[in-house]
Amino acid sequence: MPPSIAIGVMAHNEEANIGRLLESLLAQTAGERIAQIIVVASGCTDRTCAIVEAMSARDARIKLAAQAERGGKVSAINLFLTMATEPLLLVSGADMILEPQTVFEIVAPFDDPDIGMVGAHPIPSNDPTTFLGFASHLLWRLHHEVSLIQPKMGELIAFRNIFRGLDPDMLADEVQIEHGVRSVGYRVAYAPNAVIRNRGPETLREFIAQRTRWLAFNMQIEREQRIPVSTLRTGTLWRALRSYLRADKPRLDWVAATAFLELSCRVRARFAAPALRSSRHRLWSQATTTKDVARQASTV
Repeated sequence: MPPSIAIGVMAHNEEANIGRLLESLLAQTAGERIAQIIVVASGCTDRTCAIVEAMSARDARIKLAAQAERGGKVSAINLFLTMATEPLLLVSGADMILEPQTVFEIVAPFDDPDIGMVGAHPIPSNDPTTFLGFASHLLWRLHHEVSLIQPKMGELIAFRNIFRGLDPDMLADEVQIEHGVRSVGYRVAYAPNAVIRNRGPETLREFIAQRTRWLAFNMQIEREQRIPVSTLRTGTLWRALRSYLRADKPRLDWVAATAFLELSCRVRARFAAPALRSSRHRLWSQATTTKDVARQASTV
């Protein structure tokens, strides 16, 4: 019998999308393997908990773990790890929607006993005819191209249940998990058909803040733990960019503008990363324009 699955959803004030995400989880083609869906709701002040409780009444696999105070994503994942007993675990943010086949696709590589962790394929729902929509599509497309070369975990991850907890001072949770998986001899894989829909920021301020934060998290763990991050490697990024340019032939002025934005965010992240051990940097202001994932469908 295939191993069962527990899914952890990390949420803070996600009333705009949590219902849609849970509906997409309940509609999975691999639904019979999903034993638990645990929503860790951290310091929520909106209707997130009420929505989860209402859906739990419909399907007992959905469970709410409410934290009175917001402690950050790593803290939420650590709580999930204490509750999940299934051999395969999935960790997801609450601001995304899964395609019906996504869980099936992301756990399929575990048929190989040497695989310990698998990453999914995020595709934003932003309008690519706007500049910021284009920039979000470009960055996630490069994430995809990099992952085809060297798997890079993000947004939705699946891994074997071998962890007792993560270091709360290291904020790049998926990089921590990948390092732990590799350190005990497992390999990691990428599932390009495990598609999730997310949404990139639609204001320049939120775009810069979100991108700087993600880069700072990765730079922190790379500097302090000497754990390499593939999307920070210039050579890998150039290979991914060349593949994208050959295949899509995009607007080069928008590619150049996005590259300038990315470079600016990397400079900002270099200064931000050393401060991340301070507890006040473990929490961040949410990008409000990323929460309504379903406003526009995007094609693969």
